[in-house]
Amino acid sequence: MLKFADLSMSQKKCIVALIEHSPALKKSGRISLKEVIAITQELAKKRAKGGVKIGYPNWLFKSNKVERGVYEMPVPTASELSDYTKQLTSKPTKVAKVKVAKVKQPKVAKTVAKPKVSDQTRLEKIIDESDAVDQDVEDFNQILRENGITV
Repeated sequence: MLKFADLSMSQKKCIVALIEHSPALKKSGRISLKEVIAITQELAKKRAKGGVKIGYPNWLFKSNKVERGVYEMPVPTASELSDYTKQLTSKPTKVAKVKVAKVKQPKVAKTVAKPKVSDQTRLEKIIDESDAVDQDVEDFNQILRENGITV
């Protein structure tokens, strides 16, 4: 069952409007579906002349059902009603919400630091480490031919 203190401001406004329209609801605390329809339609007709603007209380039907077609209203106590009127009179000024764009940090690839050696230095290192081959002594193509490979 919903309690008056747990309701939102618009739901409290609806309950107060229903009770002001039919004060007998405050004593019994129960309202039928037919009464809800009749009261909301009457209040809707009076809206153009400055009447209370409330929505249809579907939220009441889900959790406060007593029996088929009868619902328990969360009737406010005197202190809850005075708190409600204080909240209505002290409406906070609307503050414009500024949307802040979230900037995604670019992903940085993690790399292992390798010593930077130029290609020329690598080539020189390879030449220095390799064995010297004399053209007269050893002919690579001759070795291939001896092994049956034609070039």
